[in-house]
Amino acid sequence: MRLSHFALAILVCFAWGLNAVAAKIGVTYIPPVFFTALRYIVVFVCFVPWLKPVPGKWDVLIPAVFFMGGLHFALIFSGVKFSDASTMSIVNQIYVPISVLLAMVFLGEQVPLRRWLGIALAFAGVVVFSLNANASSHLTGILLLVADAVSMAIGTVLLRRLAGVNPFVVQAWMAALGVPFLLLTSFIFESGQIEAVSSAPWVAWWMLAYAVIGGSFIGHTGYYILLQHYEVSLVGAMLLIGPVIGVLGGVLILGEPFTPLIVIGSAMTLLGVGIVLKRSEIPIMKPAEGV
Repeated sequence: MRLSHFALAILVCFAWGLNAVAAKIGVTYIPPVFFTALRYIVVFVCFVPWLKPVPGKWDVLIPAVFFMGGLHFALIFSGVKFSDASTMSIVNQIYVPISVLLAMVFLGEQVPLRRWLGIALAFAGVVVFSLNANASSHLTGILLLVADAVSMAIGTVLLRRLAGVNPFVVQAWMAALGVPFLLLTSFIFESGQIEAVSSAPWVAWWMLAYAVIGGSFIGHTGYYILLQHYEVSLVGAMLLIGPVIGVLGGVLILGEPFTPLIVIGSAMTLLGVGIVLKRSEIPIMKPAEGV
């Protein structure tokens, strides 16, 4: 893995990990699906110059942006509404083993034993986190987050098939198709959107700004870049560092409980990711040749 891509992966981990905190704060004041729609309206305005046709890719692009865009965000922001930032960071990582299995079946990717062991150890660390989370108190949120993990896994495999498509073009179409879906979903299943927007405090708007910049501009764009260069299993394993950051962010910013299980789970996840990156054919320090 190139040094520039390794640094990008770490940046994505921080962006997505802290996005769990931003999401939890934001949906406290604004209905979750509507909050996501507002996010994508801003993303669309910023990325509209890249809204260009993608000849020969429509059959992959449209379902990819649906599963990774509108459906993914509707589920994950609704899930965090009924749970907490730590649980969101943990449960969502189920997408990693699911996406790896889907990539093996539909993309023909080969996953060496060492990588499986690293993924297993990293995911076991995520499970240790879950022992710390009071899961039984927010079962609805967990079910929504599990559904989101499946959606994200399908979207990940589809995005891998879009290699060669500019990540900014993907973002533009994701926003263009996601906004009407999210607004319609919000007005069917939610209420009080106008009242929430008019009374939301400044912190809610700061969290929306972070969701746009950290979650979309940095997180998702970086994720699409990585998927165009590396296998699903490698990218997924690298991003398992994200829950460590998300849980610690929940502890430090939201005052969520900090226990020895967090320390143990963090160490296991980091060690598992280290095992994946230790493979001789993907040295981290390979000189960068562009993004």
